[in-house]
Amino acid sequence: MAAPDSVELRSLGDEELVALTQGGSEDAYAVLVERYSDYVFTISARILGDDEDAYDAAQEAFVRAYRAIGRFRGDAKFSSWLYRIATNRALTHLKRRRKRAPAVDIDAGPHIESAIDVEPKRTRPDQLVVDAEFRTQVRAAVAELPDQYRTVITLFYLEQRSYKEVADVLGLPMGTLKTHLHRARAMLRKIISEQNV
Repeated sequence: MAAPDSVELRSLGDEELVALTQGGSEDAYAVLVERYSDYVFTISARILGDDEDAYDAAQEAFVRAYRAIGRFRGDAKFSSWLYRIATNRALTHLKRRRKRAPAVDIDAGPHIESAIDVEPKRTRPDQLVVDAEFRTQVRAAVAELPDQYRTVITLFYLEQRSYKEVADVLGLPMGTLKTHLHRARAMLRKIISEQNV
């Protein structure tokens, strides 16, 4: 039986592609990389706040995943496993830089304003200016959060991952994750209220 061509490979699910990759198919892994490259880059960029560093972290994540794919047991979805690797690589880059990431791009995802009890947006021009200023404040506040809280906020609110997915990606128990989210929201409220004094 001939090896599947690239069109056939693209029609396979993650589980089949992982099995083929574990069997030595680089083409199958290339399809996984193609399938998840945008997301891995995006999560890295949101954590790091810099496209160049995010590109490096994303590449490292895919290399690490390829090297470790033989140990992937399928206990979690492949995507959750890969996102955890990507998140860890981004956090490692962040630690190496020894400085805060400039900002998380809130405009690219659902707005975090709802997480900190803000009135809904209005369409009046003056309100649009206020909303834009507030988004800038939120970006700055997210950048001030400790790494663990910034990552939780990014995954849960900006990437719209479920509690279970975020817990799997970060390797946290559900209670710890909920505590991190609660603390992160409280810190954001405090930072923003102090900015408005």
